[in-house]
Amino acid sequence: MAAIGLLGFRAAEAKACGVSASGVASCSLAEHEEAVRRRWVIGANGLFTSTRLRFSDDLHADQVRYATLAMLAYLPSTRLVLQAGAGAALGGGLTLADGEYRFSPGPTAMIGADFRAFDDGRYSLLLTSGLSFATARTRAPGAGSSEAYTAFDLRLGVQFGIALGRVVVPYAVARVFGGPIFWRYQGQAVTGTDTHHYQLGAGLALRATKALSFFVEGIPLGERAVALGVSWAL
Repeated sequence: MAAIGLLGFRAAEAKACGVSASGVASCSLAEHEEAVRRRWVIGANGLFTSTRLRFSDDLHADQVRYATLAMLAYLPSTRLVLQAGAGAALGGGLTLADGEYRFSPGPTAMIGADFRAFDDGRYSLLLTSGLSFATARTRAPGAGSSEAYTAFDLRLGVQFGIALGRVVVPYAVARVFGGPIFWRYQGQAVTGTDTHHYQLGAGLALRATKALSFFVEGIPLGERAVALGVSWAL
C-alpha cells in the first residue's frame, strides 16, 4: 500500500519555476520569464517611399517605390533582436526631365539588429540598424529596352516609445542612412544617392495578443515613407 501511495502521488517533471518543499523558490521571477520567453518572431511588412535622388553629371530624379518583405527575427535576449527579411519591390519609378522611368518588380533583402537601450515598462528607447539591397530594371518612356538599377542602403536609428497600458505604444523615430545607387541612364553608367539622408516621423504599435502585434508608421520629413506590418511571436 505504501508503494502504491508513493507511485500515485509521484510528482511530474516541472516545466517551469516553482517552490520547493522548504518554501524557498526554486528560481527567480526573472529566470522564469527568461525560460518561457518567446524567442522567434515572423512577420510581413509593406512599405512606400518617396525621395529625391542625385546622380553623377548633375542628374536629379524623384523616386517612388513600393515593396513588401517577409521577416524573421531571433531574440537571444530581452534587449537584442537579430532579424532578416526577403521580398520584392513591386513597382514605382524615377521621374526625370525627359519623363518617367518605371521600375519592374525585383528582389529586395535586408539584415539588421536592434538593441533596447532602456525600458522601464512605461518609456523605452530602441536603437536600430539595417542593411538592405534592392535591384530592378527601369524602362525609358517609349523604349523597348530596359536598364539595370541596383541600390544598397545602411540605416541607423533611434526610436522612443511610451506604453499606454499593455496594448498601445506610440513612438517617435529618427534615422540616418546612406548608400550607393547604380543605374544606366541613356546607355551611360551613373552613380547616385539620396539628397536627404535622414527620416523623422512617428508610429504606433498595437499588441493584439501575447503573440500577435501590428504597427503603422509615417515619415513626413526627409525621405518620406509609410510602412505597416504584422508579426507573430513563436
